[in-house]
Amino acid sequence: MFAHLRATYHRHATFVAICTLALLFRLLALLLFRPGGLIADASDYDFYYLWGQQLPQGYTTFVNLWTAYPPLFPALMLPIFEWSSRIPPWVEPRLFFHLLFGLLLLLFESGNLILVYRLALKLGYPPLGHYESRITNHESPTHLITHSLLHPLLFYALLFTPVYTLLGWFECMPLFFMLWGLDLLLSNGHRGWISSAVVAALGFLTKLTPALLVPIAVRWLGSKLSWAALRGEWFNRGSAGNLLRPTLYALLFFGVVLGGGYWLVGGHTALALSSFQVNSLRPPWESVWALLVGNYDWGRVPVDMRNLSGLQQPPPPPQLPWGLITLAFALLYLWLYTRAYDWGNRRTPIAFAALSVIWLFLYSKGWSPQFLVWVLAFIVLLLPTGRGIALSMGLTVLNVIESPIYFTMLGNERWILAGVISLRTLLLITLFVDLLSQIWPTPVRSRQLRQLAAGATWLLLGSTVVALIGSAPRAARAYADQRLATHPCHAAITYLQGQAAWPTRQIASDQIEIWRDFYPWLHPAYDFYIVDGYDPTDRPWEQVVAERLDQRLGTAEFWWIINSEQPSRADGYFALPGVQIIEEQTLGACRVQRVIRAGDSALTEAAVAGGPIQLQRLAWETAKVGADLHLVLYWQAVTPVNESYTVFVHLLDQGGQLVVQQDNLPVSGLAPTNTWQPGTVIRDPYRLALPPTIQPGNYQLHIGLYTANGRVPLTMRDGMQADHLEYMIKIQ
Repeated sequence: MFAHLRATYHRHATFVAICTLALLFRLLALLLFRPGGLIADASDYDFYYLWGQQLPQGYTTFVNLWTAYPPLFPALMLPIFEWSSRIPPWVEPRLFFHLLFGLLLLLFESGNLILVYRLALKLGYPPLGHYESRITNHESPTHLITHSLLHPLLFYALLFTPVYTLLGWFECMPLFFMLWGLDLLLSNGHRGWISSAVVAALGFLTKLTPALLVPIAVRWLGSKLSWAALRGEWFNRGSAGNLLRPTLYALLFFGVVLGGGYWLVGGHTALALSSFQVNSLRPPWESVWALLVGNYDWGRVPVDMRNLSGLQQPPPPPQLPWGLITLAFALLYLWLYTRAYDWGNRRTPIAFAALSVIWLFLYSKGWSPQFLVWVLAFIVLLLPTGRGIALSMGLTVLNVIESPIYFTMLGNERWILAGVISLRTLLLITLFVDLLSQIWPTPVRSRQLRQLAAGATWLLLGSTVVALIGSAPRAARAYADQRLATHPCHAAITYLQGQAAWPTRQIASDQIEIWRDFYPWLHPAYDFYIVDGYDPTDRPWEQVVAERLDQRLGTAEFWWIINSEQPSRADGYFALPGVQIIEEQTLGACRVQRVIRAGDSALTEAAVAGGPIQLQRLAWETAKVGADLHLVLYWQAVTPVNESYTVFVHLLDQGGQLVVQQDNLPVSGLAPTNTWQPGTVIRDPYRLALPPTIQPGNYQLHIGLYTANGRVPLTMRDGMQADHLEYMIKIQ
């Protein structure tokens, strides 16, 4: 016996290693990973958790609580919720329910790994024991084996979607029943089909999809769909094509469904079909049908589980002719079902199960991203080639873009969901054709279908890559706009974007959060400096910050920004001599201050009636033909000014001809000179619209003051007087 076990182990040693590593990875992922990652905490586990919390409130499923799931699922899930509630909660109270329920699903997922391996063996793939194994089962088409890049088990173990789905959804449970029922149906034992019927029924009581095994079993168990078979074989007990075993399979399936279902709902049949009822109330979601009716939301259930009267309300009028759609899909499926496939080849029922699942998803009015595990399970079995790997990668990427990226981050960009649904649907159709080619009765047509599917698959995958690259800038802009719209400092960011045309190009703060919150939108126009007040000799914070700002920014004007909800020590810096706030606004959660350091001496001095006015400094942007020239004058009154002066800013060409001018009271009339406080710096901005007809070159900028009596004489630093100041500006 031990020798037999040792030989069996060596025959499947690689399978044991892969399966062990895959299960350990999934086990630790249950404990340490959250579905959605840093994007979102996305999981149906949370819904199951809330469902369980209804129990201590006096609700009982199928008594006074309806459910969108068949009865076997709550029969397994709710006791686990109760058991997990006996454990003292961790800081995150969901931990033990997530872990215990995840362990239950891990059992089903481990079964899926084993069943993928068993089905792969039935398809002719070698045991994973030693690399020199050779294929001895020639039932499978040769080209499907020779072009395989991965063994199906290794392919499945390396996929992302099954792991991600395990962390947040129960899809591995009905998939297990589907694969197990298929494996039992193909087993060599004479009674395997009986167990298959029971397993398929249990799967149906978990989710409806495993019911697809019934028509497959009818064909696999020998039934022939022809008039000749009707006359000579269906009711002939001695014929291999009689209906005895198919009929018993169907009767056993429905018997377990009805009997087991009745027992699972505790005899409370009024709500036994609530999963069907609620789906009739849901609009189409995440499917082609959803696009046709204009629904870009996910599959929300419109009625609370406690609302029994709402469950009984009539469904909304259909926006699509579902009767005709259902008839068309049923007739096409029936036509495909009755083709003369080789039902003696084990690949046929596996491939037709895959075709049935894909057909169901194409017909279904809704799609949820976790459904992809059904498709991938059959890709790894039937198409473990380069094309299958690329197809699984493409479908996975589209899945992630759909959720969580679209629904969590870019829900307003409907074109993303429309593109994902369209590409996914087309890829599923090409996969359907590809798998159909593997079992199509005529070799010539089979080859044509395979070539068509291969070309279409690579074309669609290429189009997907091009679409992703081409749409990335638009999606990035949409993401930035949406994040800005919800930003607590939205008003401050928008204001600074509007000020970016002016010469102030520096933003400083002592809060690192300002870098995080402002840099994404303002980095093209501003330089950021997050000043650190740490000093190893423990000098005063204000002194250290002042030195570092002077070293980094000099006497240039800069913006100081702080989040009002975060600590800041900026007030100590602003109390230093020579530091002046010349503008301050609280915009949303942030405070924006325009700061300037007074220079050591004035550039010019205007000796006028009422006291001297100094032009402390002048700043301007790079001037370009046809653009606005932004410049800023910084004035300071030494003593009170009794006269109101008008400022003129004139731009002249080399011939002395006036090009453009702006004359007004300081700050566009908002700060007349007779209102200035001594020692306060007045920021006086100007915008000169440069005509597109001028030529690049050197121009003269004249700045001065005047009253109704004429220009005011200005005293230069060298003692000379003039009625204006001159600066040379180069225009590009």
